[in-house]
This record gives sequence, C-alpha cells and structure tokens, in this order.
Amino acid sequence: MDYDITQYDRPSVAADIVVFTVRRGESESYRHLSKPVLSVLLVRRTEEPFENMLALPGGFCCREETIEETAFRKLKEKTGVDSPPLSLLCNLSKLGRDPRGWIISCCYWTVIAYSKATTDKNAQWYEVSLKESGGKHTLILTDDSGREYVSEVRLHNPNELYNQSAEAEIPRNSLAFDHAEIIVNALLKLRSSLEKPYAAFRLLPESFTLTDLQQVYEAILGRKLLMANFRRKIAPYVEETGGIEGGAGHRPSKLFTRKAAAPDHNAAL
Repeated sequence: MDYDITQYDRPSVAADIVVFTVRRGESESYRHLSKPVLSVLLVRRTEEPFENMLALPGGFCCREETIEETAFRKLKEKTGVDSPPLSLLCNLSKLGRDPRGWIISCCYWTVIAYSKATTDKNAQWYEVSLKESGGKHTLILTDDSGREYVSEVRLHNPNELYNQSAEAEIPRNSLAFDHAEIIVNALLKLRSSLEKPYAAFRLLPESFTLTDLQQVYEAILGRKLLMANFRRKIAPYVEETGGIEGGAGHRPSKLFTRKAAAPDHNAAL
C-alpha cells in the first residue's frame, strides 16, 4: 500500500511547562515571619512573536527526542531546573493559537522547592494570585518590584480551556500566546491535588512544622484554613520526628515528616 506523508498537514510540536514553587520573603521580625507566596516561573521572550512579553518556559521538539525530553531540556536550558517530575496537563492544538502556524503544545506542570538561581537572566519567579467571578478567572502575576501582569481567562470547566472555542473573547491578556489560560488550568489542577499532600511535601524540607505545611496549603489555595480542621485532615499523612524547631524566636514547635507508609511523593504529582 502506497503512503505519501507529504499529503498530510504536519504541525510543529512544542512543550510548555508550568513550574510552581512557594517562596517566603525576608522577615521584618523573627517573631513575625513573612507569609509564603505561591509563585510561577516565567521567561521574558527575546524574539517575535510576543517579544518582551512573559511566557512559560518551553520550546519546539527536535526530531531525535520525545516531547518529555524536550520539556526537560528546555526547562534545564532556560531556568536551570533539572528533571523534576512532570505531570501532563493538557494538549493544545487549535489552529491560530500561535501566529507562526499550526503548533501543537503538550503542556506539563510541576512543583519544586524554591531556588533563586536560574540559568537564564530572563527567567524569574512571579507571585501568583487568582480571583474568580461570574465564571471568569482573573490571573494576577506580580514581580519582585511590585509590577502586576493581569489576564482574564474564561474556562468551561477546570479541564477545558475556554479559548479553544472560536467565539472566545479574552478582555485582557498580559502573557504571550495562550499561556495565561495554561497557568490558570495548572493552578486549578494543583489546588485539586491537595486532597492529598504529596505536592505540598515537595515544597518543604524533610522535616517541617505543621504550621509550615498549613502555610503552603494556604499559599496555594489563596485562603486561610482553620488550624484544627487542617491538622485533623493532614494527620494520616505525617508523623513526628521527635525533634523540635530550632532557632525560633517563639515557643518551639514539634517537627514532622511525611509518614513512611505514605506513597513516594516524588513519584507523581
């Protein structure tokens, strides 16, 4: 049977990665530690299209590599982040999502422990907040100087990007391509994953206080939690180390760790 591949449209394939972390700013007082904030890693583009705009780290897949290998390579090249566990978020394939042509993007998300260092001077962490009203999500990204980048996103549901539809109208978009929608989708996925704490564990050292863990949850969810309810929910997943918090300027707290019987939190998000 004859088969001519040139008779079929051949899109380009790219990988885009949403990388979350939780950062804690400098404390003005050891008795009043600054609260942790959820942040996402973005790169300022240096070429068209969308030159000088913020975008997710990513790039085109080479012939000799898998899409997952592309994601790891681009993450390492642009940010210095080396091979974190990635979870597939979605595949975007609508013609017109990229002005350069028909480009299919495989989108991944992950969470990593905070590091200031990046290999690309254009890669930086941006604080993330999300507001929802009337089916519209407003994504607000804030850099370390306080400048805000605001994008409005509409989602049919947490698993479907609104702008896959031809009639979609996004009033404001401060990011390149459809990356604002991807970040919103990833954040909703991260929040839903907190039914179990494995992603949160990866944002903490091996030993932590329950307050540390609760603050990570609050940073991701964007709201305060009742201490008693939170500790009751988290109890099956943690165990005491026998140690106490050192160097604190207040009453020392017990240190906990992930319960040994719990699944490996590095295996999946």
